[in-house]
This record gives sequence, C-alpha cells and structure tokens, in this order.
Amino acid sequence: MSTPQLEDGFIRIANELFEAILSHGFSQRELLVLLTIVRKTYGYGKKEDDLSASQIGDLCSLARPHVTSTLNALALRNVITKRPGRFGSMIGIQKNHTKWVSAGQLKSAPDSTESVHPSTESVHVPNEYRGSTESVQVDSTESVHTKDNLPKDNHQKKSSCAPAVGEQGENETGEGGIPPAGQPKRRAADELLARFERFYEAYPRKRSRNDAVKAFTKLNPDDALLEQILASLEQVKASGEWSDPKFIPYPASWLNAAGWLDEVQAVYSTDEVAVINAFNDVLGAQLGDVSTSIFVPARAAAIREFVTFSQKPGFVEKFFPWVRDNAAIPPRAGFDWIISRKGFADISGGQHGKKAA
Repeated sequence: MSTPQLEDGFIRIANELFEAILSHGFSQRELLVLLTIVRKTYGYGKKEDDLSASQIGDLCSLARPHVTSTLNALALRNVITKRPGRFGSMIGIQKNHTKWVSAGQLKSAPDSTESVHPSTESVHVPNEYRGSTESVQVDSTESVHTKDNLPKDNHQKKSSCAPAVGEQGENETGEGGIPPAGQPKRRAADELLARFERFYEAYPRKRSRNDAVKAFTKLNPDDALLEQILASLEQVKASGEWSDPKFIPYPASWLNAAGWLDEVQAVYSTDEVAVINAFNDVLGAQLGDVSTSIFVPARAAAIREFVTFSQKPGFVEKFFPWVRDNAAIPPRAGFDWIISRKGFADISGGQHGKKAA
C-alpha cells in the first residue's frame, strides 16, 4: 500500500500560477508536459532545470518526438523559457502568465516578426498551432523569414510539396516516423497503421486490439525500431517462453513495458546443464534422461531456484546420489518434481524414505 508523505517531497507553487495553468485551455499533451516541468523545477525548489525530451517523456508517458514538438510550441507561446543546456535544454515556467499566448491567438496572429517571441534556438511550429507550415527561426527578430525577406529557394518550395534533393532525401518521414510539417497527416496515419498491422500479425496473442493500437501509436516506432521489435518477437517465440499462451502478455502490455528489450534465453546455461547431467548420470536410467538440447524456460527457472535450496559445498553433486540411495520416488515423478521446492522438501523431510515405502 502506498502512503505518500509530505516529508518525502512536495511541489510548492503559487495558487495564482497553478490556476492559470488550469484555466488557460492547454491540450492534454501540453498539460502533461507542463506539469512534468513543474514537477522537475518547483518540485525541487528550482526555477528551471536541464531536461531532455526523453526524460520528460518517461515521466509523463509520451513519445520523445511528441515532447519535443510540444516544448517548442510552449516556448513559442511564451509559456515556458527554453535555452540550450548541458544534457538537453534549460527549461522553466514563465511565471508572468499574462504574457502567455494561447493556441488560438497564435493561429490568428499575422506572419510577422511581432508574433514571435525571441528565444535562443530555432523553433518549429506544429500545424496545430499555426496555419503556416514553415519553420520559424527565432534566434533574433532579424533572422525571422517573412514574406519580404523569404529566400528565393523557399519561394520555390512553397509551390511544391515534394522535398528538394539533398534536404529530406528518399526517406520523407522525420524522426520517429512523423512526417515534417507540410505533408498530409493522412499519410502519416496510414504509415503508422501499416506498421501496426505488421506488428499485430506477428504477435502471438491477439487480445485488446484497441489498447494495442493506443500503445503502438504512443510508441510511434520508425522502420528501424519496428524491425527490432519484430526480430525480438521471433526470438522469444522460438525460445519457448511463450509456449503456454497464459504466459504471453497482452500486446499493449508488452509494448508499454518495452518487451523487445528483454533478454531472451534460448539455451540452458552451463550451470543448468551441469545440474541436468548430474541427474542423468545418477537417476537417468531409472527415471528417464532429461535432454539438454531442448530448452524449456520453466525448467531452467526451476533449476536456478533449486541450486539455492542449500548452501552446503557440493550440494548438487551429492543430492541425486542421496536420493537414489535413500528415497522411494513416487510413480510418474521425475526430474522436474525432484528439483521443485515441494519435491525437495518432501524428499529431504523423509516423506519418501525407502523404509516408509
């Protein structure tokens, strides 16, 4: 049971500022990012902190590209301060909330230097905040591209949706599979759906598809990550870990837990093989040899637990000869029962002694 205490830390923020956050009309994604910044700054008694998009995304469960675009939008609207840091960006809340610009105000603002708040880095404005699809340079008001100083090559780009050679290249999708501003959102959605269908077809337990779609959309893998995920699925399916369907997690759970990064054991370790061979040498003829070439994940886990039952030196080497000489093994019992906690307890406790039998 969780029992949060103020002694373990708390967030000290002025009521006026918190109420401004609540009433400003932020989207859900903006609010998550904004509250994460509050946690990482005011939660530690700081005005700003050196934060990366990945760090923020991990805390509020958003994909890194989504965090990046949201941070840029909030900085452009003067809701947060953002400047280069050592590990990411030095980010803080703009306390004077009267200077905040709403998304609606930004949409209706004319495309001029007056509508851009100065910052220390280039900010790309997502389509959801502006009608224009161009990137806005905000290093200074002189570097902002307006209709009067727009470079010639940019005028040419406006007449075509195709990227110039050497700019976006053959791969028309941006980081994380998200297309750059100006390309149809429908195309991005179709590409994401196609990636999901490849994943869902390969996943061995097809349950709660809608939850799986949400988890996959949140992850938004590019082609390289998708191939890594698919390769991991083939590996775990070949290992036998999922031979019993009840041990296969739902696809959404597997994605949310980054299951493709889990290590998959496909063969017995040297120590596990040693235990199996010790059994085969002593009891194999009586109870049946155990194969070391056919990997059974549950058996490997049981062996790892079995070797912890005693700390006496040479425990494994001495145990099976002792069982042969002192125990009457129940019918149909074999290696797996003998090394189980119940089997070990019954045998070592004398319940299956030869005299008792």
